[in-house]
Amino acid sequence: MRVVDAHYHLGACRVFGLQADEDAILAAMDRNGVDAAIVQPFPGVSDPAAVHDRIAALARAQPGRIHGMVSLNPHAPDREGWVREVERCVRDLGFVAIKLHTIGHAVNPLSEDGGLVFETARRLGIAVMVHTGMGIPLAAPSLVGPRAKQYPEVPIVLAHMGFVITAAEAVLTAAHYPNVSVETSWSTVGDIGWAIQTLGAGRVMFGSDTADNLPVELAKYHSMALSDETRAAVLGGTAARVFKLDD
Repeated sequence: MRVVDAHYHLGACRVFGLQADEDAILAAMDRNGVDAAIVQPFPGVSDPAAVHDRIAALARAQPGRIHGMVSLNPHAPDREGWVREVERCVRDLGFVAIKLHTIGHAVNPLSEDGGLVFETARRLGIAVMVHTGMGIPLAAPSLVGPRAKQYPEVPIVLAHMGFVITAAEAVLTAAHYPNVSVETSWSTVGDIGWAIQTLGAGRVMFGSDTADNLPVELAKYHSMALSDETRAAVLGGTAARVFKLDD
């Protein structure tokens, strides 16, 4: 059974005061039996393009283990430059998704700049991960609904599944749109179980967010009475399919 951590960060974050380096990522994966991780810059890194390059270098050094996700503030004054960097990450560096960080970048998914993220993802054929929960109202999961309807061909992942405070809203939003899945870092065991029951294992995915939290998130799943098929899906299969890791 392959375990995929769908949500991991690299770099020093000036927004949340967090930091993660390459050694921490690989050590946490090794200690906890994680086979692959999807890594993105924190929203508060000083130079996102430089961190994108670090992620790409780590992916080259760890083929099949590390995959990149773009995280870049769409409020950038140079919109063409923003698009070029996303295209570079996807076409040249092989990144598999883009992050819309509602709180870290102060982006409303329904705004013009929020729409740029979804439109660019559609054009490049990649998924969008959206931060939800902490940071409402911008991080309200229901704000993703109109974009999911507008872009049915774009896989959308609700990061943190509403971060406990809006878990029900996240699950119910996903239930209305077949292209929406949930990533469950910081969620309760009860909410994760309800999400699996409501959405099916094929639309629920494991993520850790940080190295310290990785074993905690795994323990939640290991404490649940899941079939082998369901466990394989939520711990790796769903993420592999949504992010096209095997393409």
